[in-house]
Amino acid sequence: MPKLKTKSYLKKRASMTATGKVRVARNAHHKCLSHHSKRANNAGTKPQYLNDNMMGQAKILAPYGLK
Repeated sequence: MPKLKTKSYLKKRASMTATGKVRVARNAHHKCLSHHSKRANNAGTKPQYLNDNMMGQAKILAPYGLK
C-alpha cells in the first residue's frame, strides 16, 4: 500500500500532546504586540487545542501523527 502524504502546513503549525490533543498557536499573537494590552499578550502565550470537529480533519491531514 502506498504512503500517504502529510500536509506540511499542519506539521509546521501544530504539535501533538501526550494525551493525544493537537496544540496550535493562538491567533493574532505575532504582530504589533506593543499595541495590545498586557492581558491580551499574556493570554496569547497560552496554548490552544483543537476541538473535536477539527481533530477529525487534523487526523486526515496528518495520517501518521504530529511531533
